[in-house]
Amino acid sequence: MTSEAKLIDFHVHADPSFWARKHDVIELAKRYRDAGMDGFVLKSHFGSTYAQTTLTSNHVSDINLYPSLTLNTFTGGFNPSAVNLALEQDISVIWLPTFTAANHETDRNFPFPRTLTATDESGALRPEVEEILEIISDADRTVTVGNGHLGPDETEAIFDRIIDADLDINFMITHPDSYDYFTIEDQVELSERGAYIEKCYRSVTTNRSSIEEMAESIAAIGSSRCVLSTDHGQPDYISPPQALLEFSELLEEHGVSPAEVTEMGYEVPSKLLTN
Repeated sequence: MTSEAKLIDFHVHADPSFWARKHDVIELAKRYRDAGMDGFVLKSHFGSTYAQTTLTSNHVSDINLYPSLTLNTFTGGFNPSAVNLALEQDISVIWLPTFTAANHETDRNFPFPRTLTATDESGALRPEVEEILEIISDADRTVTVGNGHLGPDETEAIFDRIIDADLDINFMITHPDSYDYFTIEDQVELSERGAYIEKCYRSVTTNRSSIEEMAESIAAIGSSRCVLSTDHGQPDYISPPQALLEFSELLEEHGVSPAEVTEMGYEVPSKLLTN
């Protein structure tokens, strides 16, 4: 993997943000462009990144920026109106609740309540979640949904609905190696049913997973169902495009072929982000 590799980072953070980030989004875009990469999905836990990516695209050329929406309490949680607006704004990825999901566990000094659940007390999907899935399925372009920090039972209920109702949705399990919500066996089973599995470098840099375990999980799942990302952007970490290259190179050193890295880092993301 060379520094000229065409890669898309499916999950990265930048300023402006409630938490400090390493780069603002304009500087970040320049760094990805200068590293020869194709683009990145900008994520914020606090809402939509449409404004940031639109403004940045006006100032930085030769790089593809993909906006996303995160359905935390700050945008009304499971809010169909927010999803409708996002689709009108060509949002590429919709992340289900992250830090305000009831399932999310954190030791961070986090001043926001964690209350959102996709299912009710009986385990049934909430009506607003079903409505959101229908809205996304009816969109006239490709939209990917990430399960955020929802738990296995909620994720399973959502995925069951997508499959049973034959909804036109790309469903991705968000950085499962960063938390203890999904085992490798869970990831393999979900991928066999049609889900995509995010393989995230921050899982390695935070010591939630080793690079050896990451390579083994990719072999078990298959590269055609995996998506590479960094989830970087934190001030104390290396710059995100550098992190994505480092991740790619380490995977190759641990038995993942260059073709598989290209598939996970460019071909699959391109398919999931094509309008």
